Amino acid sequence: MTFTPAANDIFQHWAVAFVVCNFNVDIGPEVEILYPPNVAFSTQDLAAICFNSFPEQQNTETAEDMRFNFMITNNSPDISLSSPQAPHGSPTNFYGCCIFRQEFDHTMKRSFNQRTLVLISHHPFLSFYNRLLHQMTESGVISDPTTLEAAYSQILAWPSPSLGRHELPFLGTMITLDIAPHVAFPLQGLPGPLPLISDTPTSIYAYEPLGSWDSIMPFMPCITDLYILYEKLLLCEPIIVIAKSPQLCSDAISSLIDLIRPIPYAGEIKPYMTMQSEFRSIGIDGGTPRPFIIGITNPFLLKRVLSSTEDKDRVRPHILYLQNYDGPVPTRRHHSLHRKSSRNVLLDLPGGGIDAHPPARRFLKSDPHFVSQVESLLKLDVQTHALGPLIRRHFAELTAQFLAPLNRYLATSVSPTAISPGSGTFRYASFSVHGFIKDVGKHGTSVKMRGQGPMQRHRARDGLYESFCQSANFYSWLEMKTSLEREASAGLLGAGSAASSAAVPS
Repeated sequence: MTFTPAANDIFQHWAVAFVVCNFNVDIGPEVEILYPPNVAFSTQDLAAICFNSFPEQQNTETAEDMRFNFMITNNSPDISLSSPQAPHGSPTNFYGCCIFRQEFDHTMKRSFNQRTLVLISHHPFLSFYNRLLHQMTESGVISDPTTLEAAYSQILAWPSPSLGRHELPFLGTMITLDIAPHVAFPLQGLPGPLPLISDTPTSIYAYEPLGSWDSIMPFMPCITDLYILYEKLLLCEPIIVIAKSPQLCSDAISSLIDLIRPIPYAGEIKPYMTMQSEFRSIGIDGGTPRPFIIGITNPFLLKRVLSSTEDKDRVRPHILYLQNYDGPVPTRRHHSLHRKSSRNVLLDLPGGGIDAHPPARRFLKSDPHFVSQVESLLKLDVQTHALGPLIRRHFAELTAQFLAPLNRYLATSVSPTAISPGSGTFRYASFSVHGFIKDVGKHGTSVKMRGQGPMQRHRARDGLYESFCQSANFYSWLEMKTSLEREASAGLLGAGSAASSAAVPS
């Protein structure tokens, strides 16, 4: 097959390349196949793709394929990423989606082969790309050049990504893909109480989370930790997820950032990092300090990240340790940090203990009815696939309740020019945190706050909203809101069923 720059440019509207990485026992991970072969990755980026595409700690008895994803910075100067229309993707980041496979081979030094098929793109269409990789690997070898060529040829024939619904032929099937106007649209991929006839089982939403809470919750320290994590995500505070596998890490992070939608998490999102990863982007090893949520499997890497943040004037990252525990998932953490059965310590991590800092939920009160529902579902012997929709809808409603006072306040300060149809302008008057807090005190919020009495709950309410308005998340949400309102006013969101039916998220 002839590879031309023009063909590659068309292909790169969807994906940059397929990479097959092989773990060489003597030299470590290496590139076995790059497809198309003329993609101008730098040596640095190829090394980063290789190291991020393998589990750092792998059970030799694992027989099933493992899927996960990672994100690295584009350090290939000859790869200039752009899209002819929305969604435009990232000009600076590579998103890697992986299928890792381990196969027994008695001729090898370690008695098995380890290979990973990676799809690199500048779009975070993680669930969609995972579906493509699954189809490419479900019935054959993971490094089949014929399959790579067929996949490349079909993607080359697709129209460029655009907002709305796409019917895309791929390896003998038709995949339905819906692309929302923004990555932070809530409840993507979750059918309503009465699913539409058009919502076929093959339909995929571009930004829907990879993981499911049905498979994540059994590894959680307790149920009410969801509120601790939600609050820290809401305020754009750093979080480290440590788990046994990159799949559990990346699934958890994908599901966590989904909790606060339509608020875009404004920190760095790194679903899986290894000892060889580049840490400057999260403010470590010389980078500019900024919030982050990262996934790791190596306890020595956890120590490295924590020690790097302790010497600076930074918020200590919250550690979410996902592991196999004895017994059912409790509703809340035990008061004793040193009780062996407690799930709130990291004392059993290989490489030594980590100081246990009991997490504090400063503002939000948990909903006892919701916690009871989650507890009942977790006690069932089989996965019901009901936990995911329950948790996603609960926190989507909580986020909508949280944003309601902000939307109400902003509605009183909209520039008159925003009303002009088709003008393409939409802006807000200068936002005053003091004025907004005063407005919340007058009109209130339906979000339940912690506190023994009205005064304590009012202080918690004001503290939560003031902290949010001073966080990077407030600006990421306001930027999304104004840009979508501007595009809607100019009639730019009407192309495609998914875009035209989606309201601007509140």
